[in-house]
Amino acid sequence: MRNFLLLLLLLAITAAPALASPTIGESAPGFVGKGVGDRSVRFDPTSRERPALVLFWATWCPYCKALMPHLQTVLDTVGSDRLDVYAVAIFEDGELDPAAELKARGQTFTLVLEGEGIAADYGVIGTPGLFLVGRNGKVQWFRANGADPAIVERELLQRLKQAPLDPAAR
Repeated sequence: MRNFLLLLLLLAITAAPALASPTIGESAPGFVGKGVGDRSVRFDPTSRERPALVLFWATWCPYCKALMPHLQTVLDTVGSDRLDVYAVAIFEDGELDPAAELKARGQTFTLVLEGEGIAADYGVIGTPGLFLVGRNGKVQWFRANGADPAIVERELLQRLKQAPLDPAAR
């Protein structure tokens, strides 16, 4: 079933017009999504207290599984009082529960379920997609396709340890 869904996704991607991702310096799209227990999760880039990582992932994605421990290291190093991490689940096939997967992996990200519409707003058509949004609501960095997870971790830590990601820093 998963292979069939992946084939459909690939066909949809090749038939669909290219989606535009926000570029560095542009405002990140805000969203309201479905969280665990049907609670609402809101990401408002216009009123940020701290930078945020917005990760688009799927439970079945091997690249996500490789990247996510590095993102947890970034969160643990920087501190949850200085960084928010939103894990937006997309393209789930129903075999695994995203909330249970995060818990089993010891990952403390804010989970957003059924995030395909949010992914479209970010121009994300595959997993993992990753954006660093500064306190000013603008995209400060994004993961280039194929970037090694250890390199992503180092890059994020360097950026987050520099001057605060706020309007005065730009």
